[in-house]
Amino acid sequence: MIPHSRPTLGAEEAAAAAETIMSGQIAQGQKVVKFEDNFASFLGLQRAVAVNSGTSALHLALLALGTKPGDEIIIPDYVCTALLNAVHYTGAIPVIADVGEADGNLDCRTALRLITPKTRAVIVPHMFGNPCTGISLFKERGVPVVEDCAQSVGAELSGCKVGTLGDLSIFSFYATKVITCGEGGMVASNRPELTATIADLCDYDNRDDYRPRYNYKMTDFQAAMGLVQLARLPDFIQRRREIAQRYDTGLQDLPLRRPGTQSDQQPIYFRYIVQLANPESLQNHLRNHEISAARPVFKPYQLLTETHDCPVSLRLWHESLSLPIYPLLQNAEVDRVIAIIRNYYQKDLHPFKNSSEKTLCNRLRTRQLS
Repeated sequence: MIPHSRPTLGAEEAAAAAETIMSGQIAQGQKVVKFEDNFASFLGLQRAVAVNSGTSALHLALLALGTKPGDEIIIPDYVCTALLNAVHYTGAIPVIADVGEADGNLDCRTALRLITPKTRAVIVPHMFGNPCTGISLFKERGVPVVEDCAQSVGAELSGCKVGTLGDLSIFSFYATKVITCGEGGMVASNRPELTATIADLCDYDNRDDYRPRYNYKMTDFQAAMGLVQLARLPDFIQRRREIAQRYDTGLQDLPLRRPGTQSDQQPIYFRYIVQLANPESLQNHLRNHEISAARPVFKPYQLLTETHDCPVSLRLWHESLSLPIYPLLQNAEVDRVIAIIRNYYQKDLHPFKNSSEKTLCNRLRTRQLS
């Protein structure tokens, strides 16, 4: 079976983990400090604070901005539930916005219309490794921006790394992310008052004052792996781009839509997503040939909360399928995925449930060729 996702780990990570175990210092220590320093240097920011998960990073970022019960936080509909959870942890109200059809990122111009006097911040994910454009629109309105870079570390917009465009940025190091230490996260900023607050919220023991604080600390064991992964990141990104180019070439004449980018976007291809009329049918065909593909997002929020209407998000969810892409994926495996997809279309195995699906297929073909 060719898996959909796979962490890229090897001898260097194993040696770093073993060294940390043998040192006896496996809780938070100097490895974490070094990981924070190296990560901040990579971004070109003043400080980064390591935590135990991306969700914790989101929670802390919102708290650092002074989020309190009753505040409103704008988030996109087409994203994992971590954002929704983090907003609810603070007692704030999630305000759900639609996404853009081109890349599944937050439609910033639509989101601007959702700003009210209660708006505390907007969380802007860079989905699937593709930078979100339009962050400056919120800054012009004075709305703090939390960049969610969980899927996009190393991506750039107009030569600037994602994570440097907002007030705060968060990262995730979960097993399937671009770099991993099993679990873990990071919050980064050029605003020292924000990172100082976040560091204080994580340092909960042996304090002279009392306020609610959180056991969100990263361990040296995780940081040791993170340091190795961060050093390997440029190679990871290069390989992801090579695989994406191979998919582009192999699928270019088929009636499906491949990932597109604008000239100012430098994506890292955390996911390679195709749009087609019946993704479930292609997913089953791939599975029958020992290839795992997946929906890019489990479910849009509107199907979980039923409190809003985001038509573009829903359409993307119905049309999208994510193909395997990760640095350990071999060229022969990429070529096999391409061959099985071509086989699917050559044998006319893509059934249309109704006339609207056939219309959708024609629309995707026209849009891909334009």
